[in-house]
Amino acid sequence: MSNSASINSCSVQVRPPQRRPQPLLLRSYRVLSTSVPAPLPAFAHPMQVPAAKVVLQVTILPALLNCLQQAVAKSCGKVVDILGVEPVPRTQSIRVRLAVAGVSVNAVMEAIIRALPSGEIGRIATL
Repeated sequence: MSNSASINSCSVQVRPPQRRPQPLLLRSYRVLSTSVPAPLPAFAHPMQVPAAKVVLQVTILPALLNCLQQAVAKSCGKVVDILGVEPVPRTQSIRVRLAVAGVSVNAVMEAIIRALPSGEIGRIATL
């Protein structure tokens, strides 16, 4: 009984901490009109690519060079030129540099990936 009496006599009421009201910070914000979005710059538009030629580097095995030429010629042959073929040091592969019109880079890359899944597409630089 003494235990229950001591527990009852030591009852403590826990109060939640009092929150102080935060001061209101008044700042002026410009209201942007949401009806018309701002136009993207010409170079950032997702469907526009500059029409300049770019250089696409592709690394493949030497036996697959004919397959690469056929795949590129079949998909978009008039917009692609082969600039050069050079061996990659310390490997058995070759690096092919293709000059591609900027508009058709995605189509050429897709054709290469579909025809040669083992090939590696390198950097894309302007010509």
